[in-house]
Amino acid sequence: MSQEHAQAPTFSVIMPVYNHVDYVGEAIGSVIAQTRSDWRLIVVDDGSTDGSAELLDELAGQDDRITVIRQSNAGPAAARNTALAQGGGPWLTFIDSDDLWAPNALQLYMDYITEHPETKFIYGYRHRLNPDGSTTESSGEFQDASTGTSELFGRMYLSHLCVCWRRELLDKTAPYDASLRSCEDYELYLRLSLHTRFDPLGQATGQRRRHDTNISRQTGFSRVQEAEVLRRFYERQGGDQVLEAGNVTRRLGRLYYAAGRQYFKARCFAQARKAIELAHRYRKTRKGKAIAIASKLLGFMGTSDGREMPHF
Repeated sequence: MSQEHAQAPTFSVIMPVYNHVDYVGEAIGSVIAQTRSDWRLIVVDDGSTDGSAELLDELAGQDDRITVIRQSNAGPAAARNTALAQGGGPWLTFIDSDDLWAPNALQLYMDYITEHPETKFIYGYRHRLNPDGSTTESSGEFQDASTGTSELFGRMYLSHLCVCWRRELLDKTAPYDASLRSCEDYELYLRLSLHTRFDPLGQATGQRRRHDTNISRQTGFSRVQEAEVLRRFYERQGGDQVLEAGNVTRRLGRLYYAAGRQYFKARCFAQARKAIELAHRYRKTRKGKAIAIASKLLGFMGTSDGREMPHF
């Protein structure tokens, strides 16, 4: 091990992997290509069965800054928690096994940290890497001023591909909720927002790859999951102390309605009715009533996505 690599790293890089043998080599390559070398990459193989494990062993053998941990499949939240438990540098950064970092991502974070030593949470934004290899550029959201609970409750604009935050924040709240298979990052950031502001970097730090197996695609289930995460934060995790009730009502009503619409399009009529019922607790609309009526009439023809409605 080189003397440079033997020093405690500034950045811990967290990467969960599950059956991404086609992409993970390029993702890890984008970490190795960083213009800064003071990082440690902790890769958690979450029960892959497609050859990812063998590739990870090969890559770790080529760079002593890469640590590979294996566990039975438990989802990305549990995998990230496994990585977090390994300790490491004072700053946490994240990249999924199908995404890419810009070569200067860590340098951009370090420059901001140097200029703003009081910062605890930094966020940039991402571009989109299309299946044909082209890039769709974004200008990011909320990049002009620090943000917090109110902005985040209104919209999930933080991407774990483009955030960097102090490990010490975990002393104030629990890590990822391992029971969640989606929205786990949103749920954690909401809790963190009670202890820090989010400081915008104003620059893109990576590319999110679009492909057929992205697990973050919007569905009726994921919409309800998002609404339930928000509702729990407001009702049980301290959100009621900082959020305006009217904004909460509007946000939850719209999310449950969106879930009902997604379920209806998927011909999951029973679930569509349940989602609209939840929406109408917060915000009644004519369109929602129409979906509920149509779902009832078409219920005998419907299908199911195989999952119960999420509820905490």
